[in-house]
Amino acid sequence: MSKAAGYKYVNHIADVEYIAHGKTLDALFGSAMLALFDTIADLKKISKGKKERKVIKISDKAHTLEDLLWYVLQDALSVADSKGIFLYNIKSIKITKGKNGEFRAKAKVIGIEKEQAYAKLDAKGVSRYDLKIEKKGTMYEASVVLDV
Repeated sequence: MSKAAGYKYVNHIADVEYIAHGKTLDALFGSAMLALFDTIADLKKISKGKKERKVIKISDKAHTLEDLLWYVLQDALSVADSKGIFLYNIKSIKITKGKNGEFRAKAKVIGIEKEQAYAKLDAKGVSRYDLKIEKKGTMYEASVVLDV
């Protein structure tokens, strides 16, 4: 997915900030995850490589969409760090709302073993500061800041 299709970086004083968007919550969360992956690794180089791929499952729930997005992005970072991989693509993602009002996310993401040739920035975490999701017309938009 290109930056024009799902996310764009914006100027931030000390960290990395991006705006992700999508027509559905699934697309929005997917765009936000791809922007995170693109911040950490060179996705174009990875997609051209012939490395062994690993599928990782991410499953979270929260009372608000903002909390859910934070959990999903933070989990993606944690899993990538603990397994020594770069995540670079999304196989599937589904955002649902249960009868109790709780939001749930289930995703399968694809990664490869970390190699220095693919590295860009080291993201330490996802900031809760200024994390927000809004519906603008027919699109959803999320603002995310990564601590680097």
